[in-house]
Amino acid sequence: MENSSAIIILFIFIVGISVLGAIPGMKHKMNSESWAVGDRNFGRWLNWFIMAGEVYTAFAFLGASGWAYAKGGPSFYILGYGSLAYMVGYYILPKICVYGHSHLLVTQGDLVEYLYSSRPLGILVSCIGVAFLLPYLQLQLTALGLIVEVASLGEISRITAMLIAFVMVAAFVFLSGLRGVASTALIKDIAMMLAMLFFGIYLPFHYFGGVGEMFAKIEAINPTYLIFPGSTKVLDVGWAMSTLCVMAAGFYMWPHFTTNTFSAKDPDVPRHNAVWLPVYHLLLICPMLVGFTALLVYMNNPLPVADMAFLYLVKDSFPVWVLGIVGGAGALACMIPAADLLLSTSLLISRNIYIKGFRGGDENVSPEHMKQAARYFILILTAVALYLSIFHANLLVNLLLTGYSGVTQFFPLIVFGMFWPKSSKLGAICGLLVGEFLVFYLMLNKMDPFPLMGIHFNAGFVALVCNFIVFIVVSLLTKEGKTKLQ
Repeated sequence: MENSSAIIILFIFIVGISVLGAIPGMKHKMNSESWAVGDRNFGRWLNWFIMAGEVYTAFAFLGASGWAYAKGGPSFYILGYGSLAYMVGYYILPKICVYGHSHLLVTQGDLVEYLYSSRPLGILVSCIGVAFLLPYLQLQLTALGLIVEVASLGEISRITAMLIAFVMVAAFVFLSGLRGVASTALIKDIAMMLAMLFFGIYLPFHYFGGVGEMFAKIEAINPTYLIFPGSTKVLDVGWAMSTLCVMAAGFYMWPHFTTNTFSAKDPDVPRHNAVWLPVYHLLLICPMLVGFTALLVYMNNPLPVADMAFLYLVKDSFPVWVLGIVGGAGALACMIPAADLLLSTSLLISRNIYIKGFRGGDENVSPEHMKQAARYFILILTAVALYLSIFHANLLVNLLLTGYSGVTQFFPLIVFGMFWPKSSKLGAICGLLVGEFLVFYLMLNKMDPFPLMGIHFNAGFVALVCNFIVFIVVSLLTKEGKTKLQ
């Protein structure tokens, strides 16, 4: 069979990474701290790869090249948001790490509960976090199915790929928790970086003689394609600047980043990593170069799906076994972030919603019981995500569209809660509700980008500004400013 080599390579990637992820749990009996936050002793490199893992996901593999292929100039925002986000992380992550170590916090809900001495607010934030994490998990599932289907030349269906890969992901997260996710993230990132670096440099040289020649040819054909708004009408400079603000503020507001930060052995670990992660982020130019190459290669025969530009170009330019390697790297780019999402979502549901909400608190619940509850919620979540991905994918589309802007609305309540003594619980609640309402209203009514005085703004940015205003005004009008946090 012509494509047997690609299928074998895909199988090695998926099964191999699952076995490696399960090893920590099989070698040692893990207590709740070990399983959930890696004993809070991750050094710079282990923490580096788990925190950097969100850079090289399905979006980096498919979305970056797809945006370059379909939209042109607006795709350059991809190079900016990470560097700005790491600057934000330099200031907030060390403080989050300190709170986690000092008060044995595990989830983002725990952090919010501590900051405002309010369990209901912690539960509310956890519920909202789960609502956005589930479609994010479904996105990784769907992308994995597409990647494997294309890389196997149709021999493996997307549903089969999703079932196999995510059953294995659930198994190694069940066994090894965060340490298994971190150890496999290292392998995934190395594979992704090597693949993207090679193809991002090779393909423009192969087809056009160099990167400069490729850009010159695009400019000659369409002089406005590489500047804002590119091939779009509304993704202008205003949209780009507001989107960069939203993504910089929201990058570390995804709930799993809080749990990952708690794993660092001391505050210097996330601070050090924030300094060097922008260099790592620069490699995202490589899939964009692949997308620009695909634009010219398929100019007379447009691709049916823009996000498949990377895979189609590799398929048409190399032997089948190379496609297997690329597909395997892409599968890892979906599997490892999905493992992290599964872990964090299960912890939010089991610890903050189930135990602290329905069970009335964790005072009489043993750490071992908490761990077992989280582990079994992983199995339930995997089944739910697979079911929705296969049979009801459209149910999650609207939540997915609001995901990044939605979690960005956590920024005022978490950052002000850590750094502004006058922040109040009522201010946090009012700001959060206003922000989330505006995100859903604007996006679901197709008002993203939001036009204002001839400039288009990211809907999440509009919601975030209103969130900030409401938070500050309500906090100043209430008298419950915090003095306990140091």
